[in-house]
Amino acid sequence: MKRRLIDLVSLDALRVFECAARLMSFSAAASELSVTQAAVSRRIKQLEGMLGIALFHRNGRRLSLTIKGERLFLRMQASLEYLGVELDDLTMPAATNTVSIAATAAVSHLWLSARLRRFNDRYPEVSVRLTTTDNLSELARAESKLAIIYSRGYHPNWSLTPLLSEELVPVVAPGFLTSAGCETEPADLPPHDVSLLDLYDYSRSGVHSVTLRDWFAHNAPNVVPPSPKVITPTYMMAVDTALRGDGVILGSRALIKPHLDSGALVELTRNVMTTGFGYFLGLPRHAPLGEVERTLADFLLTDPAI
Repeated sequence: MKRRLIDLVSLDALRVFECAARLMSFSAAASELSVTQAAVSRRIKQLEGMLGIALFHRNGRRLSLTIKGERLFLRMQASLEYLGVELDDLTMPAATNTVSIAATAAVSHLWLSARLRRFNDRYPEVSVRLTTTDNLSELARAESKLAIIYSRGYHPNWSLTPLLSEELVPVVAPGFLTSAGCETEPADLPPHDVSLLDLYDYSRSGVHSVTLRDWFAHNAPNVVPPSPKVITPTYMMAVDTALRGDGVILGSRALIKPHLDSGALVELTRNVMTTGFGYFLGLPRHAPLGEVERTLADFLLTDPAI
């Protein structure tokens, strides 16, 4: 495998270049880095030789960046700033009144956010740090003390308590049915009739995630639905598509319950798919739980809106 240039370039030389370009002086860079001016000059020449480009215009003691030198300098500044923020975050002692929880973007937006608002109203002294990822494997490896895990009820690293069962059914905005001239009661459509509508699907977030095509295979294996109009990268984008009245998506009853209750979305059929999976509140099996973590966990498990 061909090695990347970044594997060959000295990171120390890049750091020297950033300092010299920021101060626009080899001597000032030497003073900041506690080395000699000759060492700075030598490092810059080595870097230019490795890259095969000139980074500075040299006019006596005056320096200016070349076009490519300016480009590299801006990237170096952005990279160092990002690393600096990350290092500060990693080494900052955790506040005793801060609790971290991880969940998918859809769970965070559709289910968890409203509960966190109620939690903050009850416990204003507690700060919640929410981490979101739609990669279910990454979610299960999250460093958060609490996590909402999509599972059948067991995970080697998390002790799981059920929050939401998985019940999947095609849903649509009422306005779409009106424009499509659908006269049948929405909840009575057979799978074949559902397949004739404009379908929108979403990408799988893991090996166990279920899509609209899986629903058809489960409820009507003889029905071959057409390709979806659009396959969105996230579940949330699919929900937004349905709310706009663009077409049909596979709805998770638990996650879109507010939209079903308000009538913004309606179920199309009585063919509900249960997968045996659900959403569970995960507590770490091998690490102690602090007081604030236990407070949030108890709140989520006893919230009357579950």
